[in-house]
Amino acid sequence: MQSIRHTSIIVAILCATTASADVTAQQVWGKWNSQMDVYGQGFTTGGETMSGDTLTVSDVTIKMSDDEANITATIGDINLTENGDGTVTITMADSYPIEMDFTPNFGQPSAISMTVSQDNMNLIVSGDPDAMVFGIEADRYAIQIDSITGGDSPNVEIEDAMIAMIDLNGRYSVSEDTLTRINYDFNIGALDIDVLFNETDAGGMVSGNADIADLAMFADIALPLDMDMDADRPPFADGLAIGGGYTFGNLSYAFDFDVEGDKGAGLATVESGTLAVSFDMDGATYTGGSNGIEVSVAIPNEIPFPLQASMAKYGFDFQIPLSQGEDGPRDARMAFDFTDLEVTDTLWNLFDPQTILPRDAVTVALGLNAKVTPFFDFLDPEQQEAAMMTDVPGELNSVVITELVIKGAGAEITGDGAFTFDNSDLQSFDGFPRPEGQVNFVINGVNGLVDNLILMGLIPEDEAMMPRMMMGMFTTPVGDDMLTSTIEVNSEGHVLANGQRLR
Repeated sequence: MQSIRHTSIIVAILCATTASADVTAQQVWGKWNSQMDVYGQGFTTGGETMSGDTLTVSDVTIKMSDDEANITATIGDINLTENGDGTVTITMADSYPIEMDFTPNFGQPSAISMTVSQDNMNLIVSGDPDAMVFGIEADRYAIQIDSITGGDSPNVEIEDAMIAMIDLNGRYSVSEDTLTRINYDFNIGALDIDVLFNETDAGGMVSGNADIADLAMFADIALPLDMDMDADRPPFADGLAIGGGYTFGNLSYAFDFDVEGDKGAGLATVESGTLAVSFDMDGATYTGGSNGIEVSVAIPNEIPFPLQASMAKYGFDFQIPLSQGEDGPRDARMAFDFTDLEVTDTLWNLFDPQTILPRDAVTVALGLNAKVTPFFDFLDPEQQEAAMMTDVPGELNSVVITELVIKGAGAEITGDGAFTFDNSDLQSFDGFPRPEGQVNFVINGVNGLVDNLILMGLIPEDEAMMPRMMMGMFTTPVGDDMLTSTIEVNSEGHVLANGQRLR
């Protein structure tokens, strides 16, 4: 819970102007105070003054601390102006400082000084006391690290360390019923990250830059009322649920370093990408991917030649049920793909200097859909101990192979299939539920790949006889170096390859 708590503290400070809102200035400020109490901290002010339609809260300072960190944000004056139409406009200083002092249980104490700046920030609040909504726009919102002292690197000077969001606009809402529900979506025209560190004693430097276009972030969060941020376990059983993610357009990243004689540089670009995650009492999902990836790295002292690689796309998709549910077996999924990975001839030549292997792009992809029956609600503290003590926490009911591709070096294997599992029969397969179904393979170019590996000296010719015999047993020739195979398990527990019984 410490990491959750630290993250919540920092987000609360950086987003101090967007903590919560209502239709009157006093309600806005009062709600903000009550929500800050969630973090078990608080803040101080120099006083509150109502003049006409504007509430001014002066000298706002937020201080948060735990055993290893003290964070202080000196925000200054906050003005909350009632617009006369049931909305409130919040304005504050164009910049404010944040000081962070760390005294870790292990390692040296350190301190970080930061500045938050915002250009043409426009925050308008609407809604009612139980369902607050606000919209935010800014030409630029930036966080600048001004200095880092102490720690394990006392001889490092910061030349530049900043993250800036350009053309920011979004919507944020907070409502309460049996839970506190937070929803937001923000769009950022461009995200710019710049880092430059210098060694004060040796003259070295480390620099990095990242630019991301068309970044969109979204989240739906449900928090138990009066949630204890210091609890040993996240209170998923009480309704805690987290969901969110992002999408982005063109991304570029570059780094350059020269430290104690070691030099290097690199560049990476991505055309687009996405990530989505959800986590609650019912289950967890984690999906994402990127398209059009290119990477170039040169580190002469470590690698004697530049490395270059590209990939058309990669992706992953994981779905894990964490509760028993009420409607029988639950859906589960595991999938990933690395499509059209290409590397330079320099790297190929390390193990194939005679250019024997076809230098095709490499693809590896696997997709599995499953039905499972959990026996426990794994995030329920009352059931966790029982789940840990059991040998079998659930049942596997079925698996469908939605995608199987392995391609490269002139060979390709594709496949599909499906199996169901009889959990009442644990004898036929030595304690594993008896499967029933089949998987189908199409295999191209494998004999040619074996021939090439023999030419390269990676496989002795006499040792290649065994894999060829195995392929003869399990496959059927259907063309020039093209094979098919069907592996089946029938209702009696017999294993067959192309109709021939193996077990």
